[in-house]
Amino acid sequence: MPGSDPGHAARPLQRGWFLEDAVPGTVLRHPGGRTIDEAEHVWLAWVTNNVSDVHGNADAASRAAWGQPIVLGALSAAIVIGLAHPGAGDPATTGTAGWSDGWELVKLTATVLPGDTITADSLIHAVTAEPGAPTGRVRRTITGRNQRGEAIATIEEEREVARRP
Repeated sequence: MPGSDPGHAARPLQRGWFLEDAVPGTVLRHPGGRTIDEAEHVWLAWVTNNVSDVHGNADAASRAAWGQPIVLGALSAAIVIGLAHPGAGDPATTGTAGWSDGWELVKLTATVLPGDTITADSLIHAVTAEPGAPTGRVRRTITGRNQRGEAIATIEEEREVARRP
């Protein structure tokens, strides 16, 4: 099941999460999912000048290991990160909320094919916040999963997250 992780308590589905939701050792299951269609991944591969036949040449890809074009890894990772984005606080008080220090690790762990639907969950490792501050820092591992629940990507990051408005 997407978002389940043996040994870690899963929280209910939610869209946009806040500092109060980030409890070390829990898994935030991010709601929704995103089905990748053939046209968008081919378009992005060509726009980014990734002209590999495995992405945009259906005839050549049909003779390769997957039997069809595969989705550009950068698109898969971007969708996972977008699905797992925290909620937005009050811009007047949260300042840098949503700011990420950058991804420490982006690992593509399985092939994504056109028609696959991606979901995301986040294992919370650590939370730090000053009492009364409008934001805090969260260290987490985001896992992207396909419609079969198989991990397709993992992203490790630390970011600024707003408190619930």
